[in-house]
Amino acid sequence: MAEINSIIGTKLAPFLQGWSAPAYQSFDWGVTAFGVGIALYFALPFEPSLMAMAALCAAAALLLMAVNRFAFQVYPFVLATLLIALGAGRATMHSHTVATPRLANYDRIYEVSGWVEDIERSGNGFRWRLRVSEIEGLDPEETPKRVRVKAKTTGFAAGDAVTVLAIMTPPSGPVVPHGYDPSRRAYFEQIGGFGFAIRAPISAKIGELSRSESMKRSVVRFRYGLAERIREKAPPETAGLQAALLTGVRAYIPPDQTENLRVAGLAHVLAISGMHMGLLAGGSFWLATLLLACISPLSRRYDVRKPAAIIGALAATGYLILSGASVATQRAYIMAIIVFLAVILDRRAFSMRSVAVAALITLLFHPEALISVGFQMSFAAVAALVVVYREWQDNREYAVRGVWPKIKRNLTALTVTSFVAGTATSGFAVLHFNRIARYSLLGNILAMPLFTFLVMPAALMTLIALPFGLEDWPLLVMGWGLVGMLKIAQWVAALPGAMWHVSAAPPWVIAVFGLGFLLAALGQGKRRFLGFGLAIFCILIWSQAPRPDMRISDKGQIAFWDEQGEVLYVGRRRSDSFGRDQFMQRGGQPYSSIERYQDELASCDTLGCRFAVKGQWISVVNHPSEVAEECNNSAIVVLTQRLAGPVVRRQCKARLFDERVFKEEGAQDVYLSESEMRFVSANHKSRRERPWGTKR
Repeated sequence: MAEINSIIGTKLAPFLQGWSAPAYQSFDWGVTAFGVGIALYFALPFEPSLMAMAALCAAAALLLMAVNRFAFQVYPFVLATLLIALGAGRATMHSHTVATPRLANYDRIYEVSGWVEDIERSGNGFRWRLRVSEIEGLDPEETPKRVRVKAKTTGFAAGDAVTVLAIMTPPSGPVVPHGYDPSRRAYFEQIGGFGFAIRAPISAKIGELSRSESMKRSVVRFRYGLAERIREKAPPETAGLQAALLTGVRAYIPPDQTENLRVAGLAHVLAISGMHMGLLAGGSFWLATLLLACISPLSRRYDVRKPAAIIGALAATGYLILSGASVATQRAYIMAIIVFLAVILDRRAFSMRSVAVAALITLLFHPEALISVGFQMSFAAVAALVVVYREWQDNREYAVRGVWPKIKRNLTALTVTSFVAGTATSGFAVLHFNRIARYSLLGNILAMPLFTFLVMPAALMTLIALPFGLEDWPLLVMGWGLVGMLKIAQWVAALPGAMWHVSAAPPWVIAVFGLGFLLAALGQGKRRFLGFGLAIFCILIWSQAPRPDMRISDKGQIAFWDEQGEVLYVGRRRSDSFGRDQFMQRGGQPYSSIERYQDELASCDTLGCRFAVKGQWISVVNHPSEVAEECNNSAIVVLTQRLAGPVVRRQCKARLFDERVFKEEGAQDVYLSESEMRFVSANHKSRRERPWGTKR
């Protein structure tokens, strides 16, 4: 054993010395390893069992104890392996814990009774998220915990008990390969069905709720009641935005305002996260410190920042509950509490350690948050700001005198904050949304002073004044600031080329880019250079990645690009509109013109059409009787109605798509050339093996 230790020390010591994490970073890299384990869980092509994950964690722990005694030099690698296993195990356990029954895999009428847990905007109307009490005809073990129903919500409020007669199905999967997966999100939110009401909802009586359920219902009623009160007293133009900022209820924001803020790079003001929590809780801390400092006997004998920190923590807790406690808000709350604890304990408030602690707590409670764009962008912005301001604080001049120098320093800090946060999040935004606001820095520089120094202070004053019925003036001032922001957003959004669209990257690029970002943010020396190198590598691969040439929807509708890749040809303009829009957006051209292929490119009759795309013949037929002939003349045959016969299916030399294939595999992206064809399905086999997968 001594010889083994000697060999390990001689051969690996130089390598480990260059790459092992310093003591102050070991916790950060441990959290990173835990997150890698969660990412590996979601990347698996199958669902691991709890017993297998427990055995893996136990084996890694035993190995760690062994190397700690006999081969300490490889201890960091084995520890990382254990943390990765723990991350994967926690994700597996969480997936089993949140499992809820799903409705039958076909359209069916259900009579659902429950209480309204949330109200969301859906197109020009609204939809409810119902906490289900009972579904007629289903046993309790078959009843999902929640369902989502589009209905006429007039006359009802959040928290009301209702009965809805609705046509419902299980949550749908992605409409494009590697696209947004509603079914996965619904799985972790414990929603077992989507649907729409076929008659007006009626009031209902539901059984006695548990204490926690009753408390949650009371909080929902309070939040939405407060939102209605704010909407009644706030200026009409900004009432929806003010309700969203104060209560987290975003259903009443006009769609045009949302779009302008998004194009101007100001959409982050709609998500209650670090900035909102920091301004409100920090404002409470500052105000409490000022008031306590005015009490001379108290301020002379005690550090008034500590009781002010307690007041700030209480304000943060109240805002967390009031805003709905989304994952982003929970992350911001954890960060705020860590900062206030640091003040109370006389420790450094802002550090990468606090970011890592917040990330760890968030991932322990919500492992699925790791693959969400909100989590990635939020922590990317905070981590980048901590790194930059850590360097800035070590070099900046603190003794600044005079009004103008102080204003200049604050404006510089605001500009740097906008630039750093925007740069850090832009990569993740483009990877997820395939678009980026080109003038986001301009929009943030112009609008954020209003938000920081007028809107959020007025929001704090509104919350203080609400219990006394004195909220009219604070709401009016808050509205003035938001009107200014909206005008800036509208102007920036109207600039030529304000939104830049790009084609979608391969799905693994997000993981590699995220790892590169972590190496650049947490690493030193070689690791930081490696992080930047990985980011550049991702951009190069991304720029060379081909986009799909054709789409086949799960209903047999075809869409394909012309030779120049600028015009999209379709069979029917009104069919598959949502899926087609997603296909165009992932292709980087959401505003391309749409033409019917029957008018120019296809040879058609009453039974079907035949046309060529990049040298490959495609047949779209409407009756099974034509499938056998088209299988001999085309490379791809799409049967839009019914099933192909078993004999024809076996003998068909072409790639055949019929109702059976669509139900199992969903929509298809097709990559074509004269020599080969490649198909990527939206509901591929590995997805069907996961708990949130669409199994037919």
